[in-house]
Amino acid sequence: SPDGIELEMLGMKASDITDALRRDYDIAPSLGGIIIAEIDSSSEASRKGLSEGDVIVEINQQAVRTPADANDIIRKAKKNGRTSVLLLVNRDGDVSFVALKLEEKE
Repeated sequence: SPDGIELEMLGMKASDITDALRRDYDIAPSLGGIIIAEIDSSSEASRKGLSEGDVIVEINQQAVRTPADANDIIRKAKKNGRTSVLLLVNRDGDVSFVALKLEEKE
C-alpha cells in the first residue's frame, strides 16, 4: 500500500519501491531496498535526519527487499538482545550508515 508498513521499533513506515515512487523520488532503477513512506517526527530516525523518500538498502548488513524483510531482521536483532540496528540508507545516491535504537512501544 502507498501508506507503507510499520517498521517495528523504528518509528517509521516503509514500502516497496514501485515504479511510480522511483519516478517521484528519482530513484535509480538498479537501486534495491525499501522506501521510507512515513516517519514519526518524534523518533530517533527523524532526529538523525532520515526522511520520507530515503531508501533503506540494508539493515545489519543484510539486504532488505520488502518491509517484511526489514521486520524479520529487526525482530531477530531484538531476540538476540541487540538494542539497536544499523541501517544503510541511500538518499539521492548518497549512501550512509545510520544506527537506530530499537524503541519499545509504550
